[in-house]
Amino acid sequence: MSAPNLKVLISGAGIAGSCLAYWLSRTRLNTSITIVERSLSPRTTGQSIDMHGPAIEIIKRMNLDAAVRACHTTEEGTQILNSKGKPFAQFETGDAFTAEYEILRGDLSRLFLEATEGLKGVKYMYGDYVSSLEQREKDVQVKFNQGSEETYDLVIGADGSTSRTRDMILDETVRKDCYNLLGQYIAFFTTPSQPTDNKMWKWYGKPGLGMMMRPHRNPATMGVYMTITLPKHGQQDPVVEEAMGKGTEETKRMFRKYFENVGWEAERLLDGMDASDDFYMARAAIVRLPKWTSGRTLVVGDAAFATFGVGTSLAIESSYFLAGELSKIKSSEDIPAAIQKYEDIFRPLYEKMVDVPPWYPQILFPTTALGLWLRNCAIWLASKTKVYKLLPDDEGVKWKLPDYDWKEL
Repeated sequence: MSAPNLKVLISGAGIAGSCLAYWLSRTRLNTSITIVERSLSPRTTGQSIDMHGPAIEIIKRMNLDAAVRACHTTEEGTQILNSKGKPFAQFETGDAFTAEYEILRGDLSRLFLEATEGLKGVKYMYGDYVSSLEQREKDVQVKFNQGSEETYDLVIGADGSTSRTRDMILDETVRKDCYNLLGQYIAFFTTPSQPTDNKMWKWYGKPGLGMMMRPHRNPATMGVYMTITLPKHGQQDPVVEEAMGKGTEETKRMFRKYFENVGWEAERLLDGMDASDDFYMARAAIVRLPKWTSGRTLVVGDAAFATFGVGTSLAIESSYFLAGELSKIKSSEDIPAAIQKYEDIFRPLYEKMVDVPPWYPQILFPTTALGLWLRNCAIWLASKTKVYKLLPDDEGVKWKLPDYDWKEL
């Protein structure tokens, strides 16, 4: 029996999209995969991310383990700083903060992109995006912003937590209240390193404000993370919102007003921010959906289940499972059942891994002086007693990867 043809559109060339394209290419199907990306070029920026559990095994099965390790950020641990900018607590790699597999988002995206760019049947299309789609019995009709139209057997939204394709794929009743703000804004950028910098993640806080520096594989730069935190989930800062609405330069000016004279290396970081060309700011949010699939369409990665701590792992794992279930189809008519089977299998595993408590991120980024003092006391005690080693972590959530019928590339 000849292998079925599978014409696929993936919206979003990030981690989930490229990883999925790789695994679909390793099925016995005759795949034709188009990955459409709104950006004019590959996105090479982003914060430090980590991977855990089965995602690491998937990386190994992609023969990317050595490459991922070579791109390690070189971070050796975490130091929590007091009001004078001096460390009072320290955690080593593998403890509470820094993972063994720590890599910049841009580096991991590049590795996945390189793993798929030369594959037969995989095409990247930059500077365009899906403007509308119509799901029919045997295919999905897609219109692109640049004016072209095409039909596909399967359409996948992998375009992040603020996904636009999610609105086209899932019914409004399914999407209702799926995007939940956590009451925090996070800015990322790089700044030149200095001789006094080390390989530790340094974490400094004032009530409602956080500044962090993390080492990069490139010794010439450091990653900077600045946070503005509000007391409760769902809250927004009107001043921040107004600045974000006016663009990057106004957002930078707003940050300077918020962070001037807060101590530690604020002036250095603000000067670095002003000079940076990779400044990016986002609202901290999670995405929770009761359903990911609809006929011949579905969402994956952050578009389906944006979260904290395990988001990258979930994106990698979901791509593996989805491609694996699709590998079993005998004809295009089997696609809706295959992607529903994927959701039936993966959702219970996903539910074990995601649990953002109602007091996060506020407990780690307190908005009052008392809250900050209590947090520092708890962190100091944890660093001295190592009590956190007694607590269950995500490595305790283990399950065996299924073995699908993969072919070698």
